Formats: sequence, structure tokens, C-alpha cells
Amino acid sequence: MVNAVVNAPIQTCLVSQRNVSQSMANSLSWPERLALLVAIIEIPLQLDKFFFFHESDSLLGAVGGLSISLTTLSLIFLYGVWAANTALHRSRLAYRCIFGYPMIVYLTIVLASAMWATKPALSLFDFAVLVHAYLLFFYVANRLQTHSDVQFILFGFALTMAIQSGLIFYAGFLGIETERYDLGPITLTVNEGQRHGGTMHSPVLAGSTLAMLWLPVLASLTVLKEKRSWCFAFVAVVMGVVAIFLTQTRGAILTSVVGMSIIGGGMLMRGWLPKWTIVLAGVLVIVSIYPAIIVYEKRVQFGDGDSARARKHLSAIALELISQHPMLGHGSGNCHLAGQNIADRGEFRGEWYYTVHSKYLLVWIETGVFGFIAFLAVIGNALRQSMAAWLTKDGALAVIGLAFFASISGHMLHLAVDIFNSRTQVQILWLLFGMSAAVYKLSNHERFARRAPTMLRRAG
Repeated sequence: MVNAVVNAPIQTCLVSQRNVSQSMANSLSWPERLALLVAIIEIPLQLDKFFFFHESDSLLGAVGGLSISLTTLSLIFLYGVWAANTALHRSRLAYRCIFGYPMIVYLTIVLASAMWATKPALSLFDFAVLVHAYLLFFYVANRLQTHSDVQFILFGFALTMAIQSGLIFYAGFLGIETERYDLGPITLTVNEGQRHGGTMHSPVLAGSTLAMLWLPVLASLTVLKEKRSWCFAFVAVVMGVVAIFLTQTRGAILTSVVGMSIIGGGMLMRGWLPKWTIVLAGVLVIVSIYPAIIVYEKRVQFGDGDSARARKHLSAIALELISQHPMLGHGSGNCHLAGQNIADRGEFRGEWYYTVHSKYLLVWIETGVFGFIAFLAVIGNALRQSMAAWLTKDGALAVIGLAFFASISGHMLHLAVDIFNSRTQVQILWLLFGMSAAVYKLSNHERFARRAPTMLRRAG
């Protein structure tokens, strides 16, 4: 009895060390890392091909076709390698999977909405985008098993941000004033008023994507130990903040400010905020002064081209659409079709018409109250997981968890004033959901670790 009590902590320690060593063995291989890096970089580059494309619907804000991209091919490769490794190494330590049940419910509702949609094909296109995003989420949430895996994804974020920022700077250096500028297989976008969209065809999309990536990379500066990695992340952060301002997207700037406040405030409360971050803040302010002045002049002082006013009548149309079918909605991807009759009425006939510029209203219109609740549950679950990671004692994972909480929280504000149904935005957001789940699992590894079924059968 005494020996059992004395040996229990030692046995627990040995099991924990064995779990860690086997987790290291399950770390991402270099082919997996390369495929993941390709996917992360490609999402905003948009190297894809559309099939069954509906151009008229796309021009009004719907997902116009089925997209097959480099990310699609990367996911096929990643899942193939994962399945092969699982079959070949059944004796390795396994982890309970995080399925993201709110996501599965939301996907089911989106698919079901095709049954009563005016154009079922548009609902299926929406569903295909979400399936891609879910596969990305599931892989990241369950395949990442070490701190180095998380750091590699953060490196991918930094590299993606540096590439997009560099392309925005390149367009500015050339003085490109046309809306589209082809650069090999990619297309740079510059809208009226020198609003840069990078390769994402929209300054709003570019700004929001950069802001979501910028916050985790910013937080990583406080936990990175390797000098070259830190310097690269620092350069990416400086480039990213300038690029965000050059998109002149107020929602993205708000996301960055709110997220940065959450990260700084949280770390300050726990006494983890390094003193050198004051210098970093000063550098970011200095490099942002000139682009911030441009944003103020073009988007505040001299108006915003009635973009804010346009959202008012679109919101009025949205509320009427919700009242027509509050429970089941009008079908995913069909908002612009459902609202056309209302838009043609006298009070709206002379107004600009497009898909409703609020993700929350759009989800309710298209999938009803059940889809709306499921969508909020998807976001809420990611916030819960990232906050749980922040509350753990693992300093590095806690800070990264807080960063994902800040990024998602800040982006929630931006979701209130734009559509965000494109492949780029959906996949980046769900990638953040996956990272939140991965950090949550790593910070609670004892809770999720278990033996593979084959080993359990042999032991029994």
C-alpha cells in the first residue's frame, strides 16, 4: 500500500514523459509542413479554378461556383499521409479527436437549406466552401501535437502576411491605379482612392485577412526564443500593420486595435508583458502615421463614398427577409435572389443593391434562426477553447491562445458590417478556429491523450 502511494507520482511522471516523447514522434513531417505551408500561403493568393460558375449571382455577392485550388490538393495529400501514418503506426499514442460539433450542425443546416432554396446550386457552392474549411479545421485541430507544430503554423502566418504586404507595397511602388493588374498567375487589385486589395480582389477582404493573421504573429514575438524566427516575425508585423492601413479598411483597423488591446491587457494582468513591447508599440505607431493620415482623409474627412449609408437600406431589406422566413431561411447563397423583389419596390428602387452587408444578418436570412444559432455556437466554441488555453499554466501556449481569442473577437466586430462568404475569408477564419482547438488540446494534453484502440485490446 505504502509502495503504491510512493510510486504513484513517479509512474504518473513516467507516463507524462512517455506521452511527450511519443507526441514528438507524431510531430508534423517535413512533407506535411510543406503541404500546410502551401495551403496557408495559397488561400489569400487564390490560385484556384471555378467550375459551374454563375457569373450573374457572383456579381451580387454569392459564391458563384465550385472552387478547386492548391489548398484542395494540399488537403488531399495531408489526409492521405495522415491516414497512412495512422495505419502504419497503430502503437503510437493517440489523442481524442476534436470534431467541432457546432460546425457539423452548421454544415448540416447549410446543406439542408438547398432543399428550399430558389437556386439549390448556390447553396451547394456555399456548402463546398464550408466543407473545405472544416477539413482544414479538423486537420489542424487534431494533427498538430507539439509546440513546434504550432510555431510552424505561426511562421506560415508570418510568411503569408509578408508576401501579401510585399505585393501591396509593390503595387503602390508602381503607382498602379487600375482596378486589376495581372502579375503572372495572380492578380493585384487597387480600388478607387488607392485602396489596395493585394491578390484578394477586395480591400475589405485583404484588410480583414491581414488583421486576423497579424494578431497571432504579433503575440508570438513575446514567446519566440530563436533569434532569426523573432526577427522575421517582427519584420512581418511591421509590414503587416502598414499594409492593413493601405487597404483603408476601417473594420480591419478596428479588429487590430481591439485585438491588440486584448492581448496587451491580458498579458499585463498576468505580469507577462515584456518591457520592450513599449518600444515595439512606438515603432508600430511611427510606421503607421502616414498611412493612418491617408485613411482619415479618404475614409473619414472626405466621406466614404456612401458605403455606410448603403448598409442602412440593405439592413432594412434584411430585416424584412428575416420576417418572411425566420425559422428556415431562404436557402444558403440565395440572399440576393430573395431580396430582389423588395429591392425593386419604390423606397429601395433607386438604391444600390447587393447581398446584405452583415454576416450575422446574412446567415439568418439564408439558414434561419437555427443556422444563426449554430453559426454563433461555432464562433463561441472557438472563443471558449482559446480562452481555456489562455487560462492554463503553459506560458507560450497561453499567450498564443489569447492571441487567437483576440483575433476572433476583433473579427466578430467586422462580421457585423460585411459579407465574408468568400473562400479566402472562410478558410482563414476556420483555420484560426482549428488553431484555437489545437492550442486548447496541447495545453490540456493529459485530458485528450489516450492509447490507440489496438493497444487497448492487446492490454485487455
